[in-house]
Amino acid sequence: MGVEENDPTMASGWSLSQYGGTWHEDACVQVSITDSKLVIDIEVKEDADTITVTASSTDGVRYTGDYRYREGSDSNGLVYFERYQGPTGQVLIGERHEVGRQPTRWIIKVT
Repeated sequence: MGVEENDPTMASGWSLSQYGGTWHEDACVQVSITDSKLVIDIEVKEDADTITVTASSTDGVRYTGDYRYREGSDSNGLVYFERYQGPTGQVLIGERHEVGRQPTRWIIKVT
């Protein structure tokens, strides 16, 4: 992907996730991404909370990990993303898996 392992990209962006039957757009306030790890903090407007996504990769393309709400919500779970390089930044396309619910789609654009 061209991102040096010892030079993480610190960036921002937006998150578009599907849950409750609708799409929700939120701001990525902090993003650190390398070929082996990503950490993203997302401000969730609706809940006045922050989600932290942490995932790892062995190939710099497919990432697996989890997401956690800071305020202790029980909506924590697993995430799976594929990373793509676009003309104006990186895009992570995947889904989140919450225990007892159907997986939902998640798109994160890093600029």
